Amino acid sequence: MPWLSLRRYDHQAILSVYISALAIVPLIGLIILVFRNMNWDEQIIYYAAMSYRLVVLGSVAVTLLMATVGLGLGLNSVGQRRNDRQRLSWLGFFIGAIIVCLTLVLFVLFWIRAEKIV
Repeated sequence: MPWLSLRRYDHQAILSVYISALAIVPLIGLIILVFRNMNWDEQIIYYAAMSYRLVVLGSVAVTLLMATVGLGLGLNSVGQRRNDRQRLSWLGFFIGAIIVCLTLVLFVLFWIRAEKIV
């Protein structure tokens, strides 16, 4: 049997932790993108070009995709009898859930507070 078989629940648990942990990388990029142009006195995010908005939206999409896959794999493998790595399933689930929540908060912050410089 190959090393990575998604039919085995312990492999799903391991993969869920890896994917959820890798979702931290685009989340850090999203944090940098959102808070880089933040004016704290006016609480407005200024951006100059349309491409900046697309980069933020792309980063949100990549982060949500990776975190949701990690969350889903962790949720699918937890509680299964053949899974001898229950802790990894829970860890992947909770890391993915936290990253999804943080990404949605950053997206709403950018969507509401961003203003284009003309």
